Amino acid sequence: MSSRTPHDTPEANGTSRPVAKDARRGHTVARRITAALSVTALLVTLASTAGWSAINHLSGNISTVDVDTALGSDRPTKAPTSAEPGSQEPLNILVMGTDTRTGQGSGYGNAAHTASGNGHSDTTILLHVSADRKHALAVSIPRDSWVTRPSCKGGGTTTGRFNAAFAAGGPACTIKAVETLTGVRVDHFFVVDFKGFKAVVDSLGGVPICLKDPVDDPKSGLKLTAGTHLLDGNQALAFARARETLGDGSDIGRINRQQVFLSSVIRTALSKNVLTDLPTLYSVVNSVTQSLTADTGLGSSKQLIDLALSLQGLSPSKIHFMTVPWVPRSDHATIEWNDAKATPIWQSMILDTVYPPAPPAATVAADGKVLTAAPATIRVTVLNGTGVTGKAREVADQLRALGYVVVDIATAPAPTSTTTVVYDPRYDESARTLAYATQATSSTPNGTTRTLVLTIGSDWKGTRAVVVKAPTSTSTRPPTTTTADEQTCVN
Repeated sequence: MSSRTPHDTPEANGTSRPVAKDARRGHTVARRITAALSVTALLVTLASTAGWSAINHLSGNISTVDVDTALGSDRPTKAPTSAEPGSQEPLNILVMGTDTRTGQGSGYGNAAHTASGNGHSDTTILLHVSADRKHALAVSIPRDSWVTRPSCKGGGTTTGRFNAAFAAGGPACTIKAVETLTGVRVDHFFVVDFKGFKAVVDSLGGVPICLKDPVDDPKSGLKLTAGTHLLDGNQALAFARARETLGDGSDIGRINRQQVFLSSVIRTALSKNVLTDLPTLYSVVNSVTQSLTADTGLGSSKQLIDLALSLQGLSPSKIHFMTVPWVPRSDHATIEWNDAKATPIWQSMILDTVYPPAPPAATVAADGKVLTAAPATIRVTVLNGTGVTGKAREVADQLRALGYVVVDIATAPAPTSTTTVVYDPRYDESARTLAYATQATSSTPNGTTRTLVLTIGSDWKGTRAVVVKAPTSTSTRPPTTTTADEQTCVN
């Protein structure tokens, strides 16, 4: 467990971030995050058939673990393969980075922190790739998430930090935790350490990072001015280690920076086409595969080739990154998932739908302007001018079903041939929505109260649903994602 005692720092969205006071262990976390993300970037950007053929014999570098027995049969249902031409099965790949120092050599922190067992999973990324290979979503799971998960030892469940699952039972236990918490079936996994990280960065000729503020970090030795810098492997490691001198020092802030870094790796690889350079490709993949553990389904170069080639048409603008929506806990050291916001994310993976979902287009009225007043904010009195008994009640029921607030139903003073809306001029936007929804013949600013008056005439055409323009800020909006084509300055 971490010895950190974070405090809360306000965020723009009104929540707070757990912020570390003691960054000793956090320096190593960023390296595992970056190493894991670098492997993911390679898989997304590799597109050279010739290059892969030459490195096929590097399969022996990859360690494999068969987790099927440990996972058992009580698992989420595997997503079916789409019947659409050109589609394959959607994939959910769990990328894990550990804080173990075993076999990592010197210069990577105090080995006494993780002297035994598997270590903890300092980064966990659930990557969903769509069946049509046109969209991908990478969701980071904070290590200090407070969760109830399978204990993986002796049955039952246990409650504690998410990253303890890896220490309890390695990849299988972490997969079981993810599947239980999300309902998403994990198809494949990678476990990554950081030895190959510098080789990836150096093979690209460096990776650019933009800083909002200067960095002078005595613990990592990194000194950079504000602005854009092309980081080589050593500098990139130092950047990943810097914590207290970047942003608010929190684990969440570090995850956000790693997502920005991965986006830069992807853009750099695609812009330079270095992965079509066989000597460079061989060097990088040789380094990375020596630092890679995978399931038996992705444990050979041939299997990695097939996966990489299936991803070669994936555009950076369609690769989304995000962190599990969360709220701080009262201990100020851990966080809890915001299930109301997280559930739609897991559902998108289960159903293989695009996330974040595209907002529906707002309805455009006859005047050429979009509607902005939501039905739930509109009060209506319905008057029956058709002469048909029960017509007002019938229309009122339809309006209620569409979300309007019907406050009264009555008979019009006299029969009328036209359907009209009468309203107080202060509620003209409400009148525009109601007039469109009821296909009213005319709309007249003549009311004196908030309640609009709808008179049904003999020309009544029925109701229709509307989509209003979303407000600029709402708690129901999906959590923010970033894409690999965004060039963002970090702090």
